[in-house]
Amino acid sequence: MPKFYDLRRTDANFKEQKMPVLKALLTGQPHAYGDEHATQPLKKRWETAIFKQARADEVRANELGFEGDAVADTLHHGGEEKAIFANSLQNYAAWERFLGLKNLAYGAMGENLTISGLHEQNVCIGDVHRIGSLVLQVSQPRKPCYKLSMRWGNAKMTAEIARSGLTGWYYRVLEAGSCRAGDEIYVVERDPATMSIMELNRLFYGERIDKGLLAKFNLLTTLTPKWREDMRRKLEGSYDDSFMRL
Repeated sequence: MPKFYDLRRTDANFKEQKMPVLKALLTGQPHAYGDEHATQPLKKRWETAIFKQARADEVRANELGFEGDAVADTLHHGGEEKAIFANSLQNYAAWERFLGLKNLAYGAMGENLTISGLHEQNVCIGDVHRIGSLVLQVSQPRKPCYKLSMRWGNAKMTAEIARSGLTGWYYRVLEAGSCRAGDEIYVVERDPATMSIMELNRLFYGERIDKGLLAKFNLLTTLTPKWREDMRRKLEGSYDDSFMRL
């Protein structure tokens, strides 16, 4: 049974701020890791840009993302609909418990933006956010791939992200601009369908189709077309999730 987190209860010490704040801005380039001759899945050679570096400067972004950032797998990552990946700081407590670690550094999930005050339950598909002079629109939840398991040396990591619903979300860029760590985040517009990232994850990864959430899903007009197609395949039983497996 999928265990979807209630982020209002995940960390009793977390106090949601009145104004969301960008805690970290991170960029990275693809590099190869592992051993091409290894037989154990978690030790095989792989290429990724998941290991990103925090930036102290103001960084500009266009429709393809931040300057200085790139992806290794252009089939599943990058492009205008997945230009910038954001993750909630509130998720870190859950991942520290799952991994048995403390004080995870910003960028632990490979995100470009680590955000305090926004999370999967209060961010909705189609919402418009302004950070600095950059105007972004929430386009879809992130679908976790096997590389998150590789990143943490834990074969169950990718599946746990899907089960928990703590996926983070992607932005498309509506207006190019720049931002930096410490900038406040303004919610410029709320999508009328008000379908949260968590609700969409529950619909997609849940064992049963929630008819109420499906009705809400059908009201979405700003969801990434690929996600809509994947939902159709999910409902038909033909969705291919092999990219999640080692």
